This record gives sequence, structure tokens and C-alpha cells, in this order.
Amino acid sequence: MNQPIIDAAEFRRVLGHLPTGVVVVTSTVDGAPVGMACNSFTSISLDPALVGFSVAHTSSTWPPIRTEGSFCINVLAEDHADLTRNFSRKGIDRFEGVDWQARSGGPGLDGAVAWIDCTSGVNTKQAIT
Repeated sequence: MNQPIIDAAEFRRVLGHLPTGVVVVTSTVDGAPVGMACNSFTSISLDPALVGFSVAHTSSTWPPIRTEGSFCINVLAEDHADLTRNFSRKGIDRFEGVDWQARSGGPGLDGAVAWIDCTSGVNTKQAIT
């Protein structure tokens, strides 16, 4: 069976209409704040309280956060688009000019709609195909 050819630009345009749970995941690693934007955040369960998100295997930010074991999910509002984009950039100090407060999970960005302090329970199982 022939698989249809999917135009990448059209696929991106169509999926761009799907609302996503964009958050900034932060932690403190070796005494310094670290963070990354994540657009795959979702609620998994209320009891027990579980959330999830997916990270690109090429991320250089997630491994130290995962190793640290605790992090803060910063739920941002629509007017935080520039802040979110800043946390998705590479090679910059993502916290430069950003006000934040220490929380048990990691830095809580000032003005966030909500903060969710978490501990890592990374699911390392992979689907068998």
C-alpha cells in the first residue's frame, strides 16, 4: 500500500490550529536556574496527580533537569508569547531579565498563571513496533 505524500508545510499549517499546552519547565541545576519551553504538556491523572510532556531527544536542557529530579511547570498566559519563545532559544541566558521566585520544584516565573512543582518519574518504556 502506498503511503500518501504529506507536504511538511501544509502539515505544520494544519497542526498550527491545534491548541497546545505551552509551558516553561524550570529547575535549578548546580545552583543556577535552567529552563525550556515545552508545547506538549498534558494532564495525565488526578489521582495520583500526574502530568506529562515530551522532549526532543536533541534537547540539551532536559537531561540536567531530569537528573536534578525536581522541576517547576510554569503555566503562562497568551501575553507571555515572547517569554515562551525566549525559553525555546539556544545559546542564550534564558533567565536574563526574567523575574522569578524560588519554589520547591524550581524557579517560578513571575506572572505565570500557575506553577506546578514536580518530581521526575520519567517513563523510559518504548513502544514495540
